[in-house]
Amino acid sequence: MSHANNCILSSRCKLASSAQCNRQCSAYISLHGYSGKGGRIANAGAPDDYKLLTLKNSPARESQAKIYATLEKYCSTFERQFDEGASRIKSIYMWSESPGNGKTTSAISVMNEWIIASYLGALRRNRQPSQVPAVFLDTNNFQTDYNLATMTNDDAEMAKIRATIQRTQTAPFAVLDDIGVRSASEAFRSYVHAIVNYRTANGLPTVFTSNLPIEEMAVVFDARLYDRMRDMCAVLHFSGNSFRGRR
Repeated sequence: MSHANNCILSSRCKLASSAQCNRQCSAYISLHGYSGKGGRIANAGAPDDYKLLTLKNSPARESQAKIYATLEKYCSTFERQFDEGASRIKSIYMWSESPGNGKTTSAISVMNEWIIASYLGALRRNRQPSQVPAVFLDTNNFQTDYNLATMTNDDAEMAKIRATIQRTQTAPFAVLDDIGVRSASEAFRSYVHAIVNYRTANGLPTVFTSNLPIEEMAVVFDARLYDRMRDMCAVLHFSGNSFRGRR
């Protein structure tokens, strides 16, 4: 039985409709694990509901058609990750005042496109594909984990917080979801600042989502970091009504 509907490569694989499309496929195992719940897609840490999203099948594509035309061009730059001396791959800042109109869906779709480009591009060049080519960080969940760890003086959980910071700082590609954390403590905000600052200073492509315009990052963080973000980011404003529940 074909497993094409469960593989993120289904739209670009010649074997997708054949009997060779099965759990023994090396590409399927590499990207999804033998169980379908592992591999490089799971390593990124996005919610399970989003694991098969790409720009082509994203439910936000129709309502945000103009933005998706831009994202298609953006993702076409991902091959540059393999070329020494190539122009850096920029970051994207997705924002809207309203929730539920496709920011997170689109950000993860772009991240999955990066994972695909990283995996296939490495194979074409006879290189070992990265095991963790991209990382997704839900800033709200991260703040909740941090608050619980500090309230309970849980050293083990604080060690996980530090590991998350380091992992997100250094990942080849990252999504920082909902970074408008003005209500956060100074200590937590400094952790997010450290992640963003490291990535911007090292030219690592990042997709940010927020309910705040990018100018507000001068308040959330500081003017210096805002200047770096503004220099590195293409800003995309999402408009329209919520389409939550339509995935």
